[in-house]
Amino acid sequence: MSADLPPVRLALWRDRDPEAMRIPGMYLGEADVAGDPLDEVAGLAAGGACLARLPAAIDLSTGGVEAAGAAAVAGLVVVRELTAHGIAVDWTLRPAAGPWDWRPLGHLHPPTTVIDGAGLAAAWRDDFRPAKFGYRHGPGFIEVRDHRADPFRRLVIRNPRYEQVIEPLLRGVATTDLTEAVTARYHEAGLLHRVGGYVWWTPYRVRHSPHGTGSP
Repeated sequence: MSADLPPVRLALWRDRDPEAMRIPGMYLGEADVAGDPLDEVAGLAAGGACLARLPAAIDLSTGGVEAAGAAAVAGLVVVRELTAHGIAVDWTLRPAAGPWDWRPLGHLHPPTTVIDGAGLAAAWRDDFRPAKFGYRHGPGFIEVRDHRADPFRRLVIRNPRYEQVIEPLLRGVATTDLTEAVTARYHEAGLLHRVGGYVWWTPYRVRHSPHGTGSP
């Protein structure tokens, strides 16, 4: 994690089927994602994790409080990486107060529960599919493919300063660590999501093309 973000506790299983989860050896125990979430979640996937449960709810309702924003962004980054690796996620979301649109986050594995959000979890599950909002990283460019809404969007970013500009966003950073130009450019393109004083890169890296998700 970024030095500003707290660790994220996970409980892990080798299978997502409720009956299979009870079989001895299927429970992998608990783990804290406290370092680099990209590397650590990749390690969990390589170790056979198929289901991750977040005991703590991800709370977007107190986004104006910096500490709460840090915890929420840390959790969302981990959910994004779990989704990218095809690991099912059992998580709870408390949305922002007032009318709230879940679709900007609809590419993440659907939450099991949305607190005080009647019907939102079901709508999210019905609309979810793999590689709904992802990117591919090639030499000197990033191609983003966005299926979250009609019409389909494709965006190519050519930024030789990728390592300095986008890499930190993948892990979540304080907004004070970014220039206004970077924040405005990527936020306007729908690539960033902000909670309190923290922001994170929302699309996940697509490593394999899932069946049936070719270009429209």
